[in-house]
Amino acid sequence: MRVRGSAGRPVLDAVRALGTRAAVADLCTAEVPLRVRLGHRKRRALALRASAREPGSRALDSDRLRLACAGAAKGKASRAVVVTTDFETGLLATVGVSPPHPVARADTPIHSDAVVRIAGDRAFVVNRFLGDNLQVLDPARGLATVLQCSTGAGSNPHDVAVVGPHKAYVTRYDERELWVVDPGASSCAGFRLGAIDLSPWGDADGLPEMDQMALVGDRLFVTLERLDRTRRFAPADRSRLVVLDTTADAVVGTVELTGANAFGDASGLVREPGSGKLVVSEAGNILRTGDGGLERVDPFTLAAEGFFVTEDDLGGHVVDFVLVSPTKGYAIVLDDQLRNLLVAFDPSQRVVTRRMLTSIHYLPDIALAPDGTLWLADDSLPAPGIRIFDTLSDRQLTSRAIDVGLPPFAMGFLP
Repeated sequence: MRVRGSAGRPVLDAVRALGTRAAVADLCTAEVPLRVRLGHRKRRALALRASAREPGSRALDSDRLRLACAGAAKGKASRAVVVTTDFETGLLATVGVSPPHPVARADTPIHSDAVVRIAGDRAFVVNRFLGDNLQVLDPARGLATVLQCSTGAGSNPHDVAVVGPHKAYVTRYDERELWVVDPGASSCAGFRLGAIDLSPWGDADGLPEMDQMALVGDRLFVTLERLDRTRRFAPADRSRLVVLDTTADAVVGTVELTGANAFGDASGLVREPGSGKLVVSEAGNILRTGDGGLERVDPFTLAAEGFFVTEDDLGGHVVDFVLVSPTKGYAIVLDDQLRNLLVAFDPSQRVVTRRMLTSIHYLPDIALAPDGTLWLADDSLPAPGIRIFDTLSDRQLTSRAIDVGLPPFAMGFLP
């Protein structure tokens, strides 16, 4: 197969990732992001041309796809939704993606331990420990709450994966059952649709510690940390992914990971650019460095492929990470001296290429913005805020942290 065009490489990589399964009818690749650089233009187009020859008949099939990217309409500029907290009070702020990065404070109250997700035309706030609810917000109405429903007292929800307007899944870290919910319900009376028991894949205490999720087609992947609470949350053994069929709401498979304590920073389960494979961060024993790393999992074969980057490679525990390309990634690392580091690294070579920031304060979150810049939530006192970096040069674009009120904790981006 040949794919031509300035953005053709990720498409070709995704097709090759199917292997022999590419010959099966109606089989789709993983989602592939294509970058169209606007520059100073309001609109730019690119064309992809693909051709494949059948081995037997040698018949040639050619296709052409034209993609157009238009800048955001006036008044519809991309913005970040930022959860800010001092762990006594939680507030929301928005920050414009484009300079000068205007900041606005939302009046919507949230819990002091919360994370944010964006899906479709809605923002979702998962109010976690002692909050125990899912909050649905309308960005078109100043992030006003349109629904806020309990996930069960003491459930400690950690993530939400939205399938459609009336179906989503919520991981409940301190419970045995994953909930199926209706995020578009008219009231909380119709919110809970069902539950899926994940305790058979737990450890000795009966709780699987379900955490982060990702949707791949009609399959839902859920990380299970499997920490034994009778031994002060020590990892029981290897962590797992459970795989659910979202049509039947049933477990259809499991994946045993290489390491223990599949800890996520609460940004959802990551998919690797190009290959579409899931990437899981496994922290192992948090009291020592050297038993964890980042691992790829093929969402089609359900094969765990082992660590492709280790804690030793990066110099500490991985608190959060993003992957830009097969040769570029960023990670927040906690080293043995309890310093928080923002590093750039090359996954293909397993080396840190640049140490971009060192802090004795908490760095809770990094994320890629729609324009390709890297955003860092920096809790450093006395001036916490958002720092923005150029992913081509690794240069910091902000002269100082952007003040969002309380210290930033989690970020999501509205298109």
